Amino acid sequence: MHLNKDLVPIIRKKDMDKEASQFLQKYCPEALEEPLPVPVEDIAELKMDLEIDYVNIDQDLDTLGMMIFSDGPVELYDQDTDQYIRRAYKRGTLLVESNLSETNRGRERFTITHEMVHWDKHQLRFMALSYKDKTLAKACRCPIAKVYRPKTAEDWLEWQADNLAAAILMPAEMFKQKAEELKSGYKVGEKINGFMWKGFNPGLIKEFIVDDLASTFQVSKQAVEIRLNTLDIQLV
Repeated sequence: MHLNKDLVPIIRKKDMDKEASQFLQKYCPEALEEPLPVPVEDIAELKMDLEIDYVNIDQDLDTLGMMIFSDGPVELYDQDTDQYIRRAYKRGTLLVESNLSETNRGRERFTITHEMVHWDKHQLRFMALSYKDKTLAKACRCPIAKVYRPKTAEDWLEWQADNLAAAILMPAEMFKQKAEELKSGYKVGEKINGFMWKGFNPGLIKEFIVDDLASTFQVSKQAVEIRLNTLDIQLV
């Protein structure tokens, strides 16, 4: 694995699927053989030896996940007291915003996978930071906002984790296979006039397929739509 001067892996966008396949070959090879929901919790806890803890991370829900890289206290929001508290954690703890499990299972799975990517790809950077300032190397806090044009080292970490998480949860070949399978089950109808169709209209077919893909891979519909665009898959 090649690193830049900031000890961030050099991973080009065109290589994301290759990197994701290597991750899955190591931790869940069956996901490369058939379309299925990648068992992210099992991979994290049973194969990567991480401990998942569901907590309130911050008051405004701006941070959905955090990967702990060194032992010590971490500042978290306490809903009961409406204050920030410091809680001790061990290295290798993966924190997930607990409100996610109540509202968005797809986003929760994406967050866990995102944090696993940090652990798998970015430990060297945090190890190096710990020699300069242990507080810098404590944890990687992951904001809800996505990074589309990375500039700083931290931006590149988040960009890589987001793109790799999507490629891991929706492996390219299996995602394409399932999309084609679903497409074959629908036929565009005929337009009767400006408002009515005899049979399915293209927009409705796309909506059905997106829903089915989200269910198959247990991700959000937004994640499916982004993945379709990334892989240049046309549904109708």
